[in-house]
Amino acid sequence: MNKIVETTNFSYRYNEAPDMALKDINFDAQAGEFVAIIGANGAGKSTLCNALAGLIPNYFIGHTNGEIRIRGENISKLGVGELSQTVGLVFQNPFNQLSYTAETVSEELAFGLGNRGLVKEIMIEKINKVAEIVQITNLLNRNPLELSGGQVQRVALAAAIILEPQILILDECTTQLDPVGSQQIMKTVKMLNREGMTIIMVDHDMEKVADLANKVLVMHEGRLVLNDTPQKIFSNPKLTDYGVKAPDYYEITKDYSPHSVILTEEQAVKRLKEVLMNED
Repeated sequence: MNKIVETTNFSYRYNEAPDMALKDINFDAQAGEFVAIIGANGAGKSTLCNALAGLIPNYFIGHTNGEIRIRGENISKLGVGELSQTVGLVFQNPFNQLSYTAETVSEELAFGLGNRGLVKEIMIEKINKVAEIVQITNLLNRNPLELSGGQVQRVALAAAIILEPQILILDECTTQLDPVGSQQIMKTVKMLNREGMTIIMVDHDMEKVADLANKVLVMHEGRLVLNDTPQKIFSNPKLTDYGVKAPDYYEITKDYSPHSVILTEEQAVKRLKEVLMNED
């Protein structure tokens, strides 16, 4: 795999803030990886997402040290528009994603495509394709400002992936959705990852993180304190010191499965069957 994201001693302080929001962040992501960022509220997760998407330092005013490279290029030398060719970001608040210039969802999805100069026929084709993927075909003629929070969240995801970024950053992108809707969105994200898209996801659902991610970053008070596989992260005894709990499946099974780290329902069922068979 090729290194597609690399941060080197990256620090950031918001303008007028007394303390650093990010402190000496060092990590990299390979093309096609699924990276999860976890941590307690205020740990710096959203700030890191904004930095990776180039909103820091291009949009948010503040003070930076170190660097972030996307595909080998320092993002401080790239404009947000240029960086958007490679990186897509879905905000925690989906209403921040809207352009507030479109009268329909179709026009909202066409906004970014129009900026790239695509002809109308190709735009329509891409809009219909992404609408089917994210299951918003029935919303295409609706006004974005008349949609529910969950519907806007789907539109926000569609607006990000319609530009076909190589890296998709999801900052708690299912907060407005019910469990079924969240599962559907994650199924879409998993499919995009299988097709080669690099995913960087912030989420508080540890079961979801354990199921999807192959690398987990743990943030605490602006620092990256752990960086490893889900198995090693969630079995680390220091994890609770950073305000994070392991998935329930790990907590339930760790006593009768001391030699393996079980994180998902599928793994737990398989191990339970093995235990019951051995008892027989």
